[in-house]
Amino acid sequence: MILLSWNCGGLGNPATIPALCELVRARRPSLVFLSETLCAASKIEEIRVKLKFDSCFNVNVVGRSRGLCIIWNPSTLCNVLSYSNNHIDVLVTELNKTWRFTGFYGYPNRNNRLQSWNLLRSLSSASPLPWLCMGDYNDLLGPEDKRGRVEHPNWLFQGFRNAVSDCNLVDLPLVGYQFTWCRSKGTRNAVEERLDRAMVTPSWSDIFPNAQLINLVAPVSDHNPIMVNTEPGNVIR
Repeated sequence: MILLSWNCGGLGNPATIPALCELVRARRPSLVFLSETLCAASKIEEIRVKLKFDSCFNVNVVGRSRGLCIIWNPSTLCNVLSYSNNHIDVLVTELNKTWRFTGFYGYPNRNNRLQSWNLLRSLSSASPLPWLCMGDYNDLLGPEDKRGRVEHPNWLFQGFRNAVSDCNLVDLPLVGYQFTWCRSKGTRNAVEERLDRAMVTPSWSDIFPNAQLINLVAPVSDHNPIMVNTEPGNVIR
């Protein structure tokens, strides 16, 4: 099974939808989680039809920011359990396996990081099922997740690590380039960070012991798409 997550930076950009279509064509995912869609539900439905997916679930934009959606095939794959402006949590059933997928979007403002961490804890306590939590966390686990001139405060590293530990989550190693977001690329002020990640519980890893997290490339957005391949027999192109 292939799962994609991408902070697409707004589906109103004329180049974004063709880039998304190419990602789906090349990777053939069963589930796609998009954050910062910046568009209404009617636009998400148009995209679902264009991508030839069976089902979608949308969280509307808040003013001129955010917006989340999950698109999936077949229609029986997912059942929505909960959602907010910062997550969509679904029950996944495939080939007699049942587990949770959460598309997660962390608060970008540092003053709200505690809310992100507590949301993660709340989602963790909601169910004992095997769990994959994937998306743009807007957070870093350690100094190795950042390259740039401005240092990241230690209290933010520690707060995120504590939340991850409290949730019994394991960070999937990233295959490919080690940063997923860039600002001021090509200049001496460039900053690169690993904001996008997939984390899993040990029980999820027991089901998919060879799962891989791949860093992909897209011609639009300051975030790279990331992809989880749950089955070792799937060819990563």
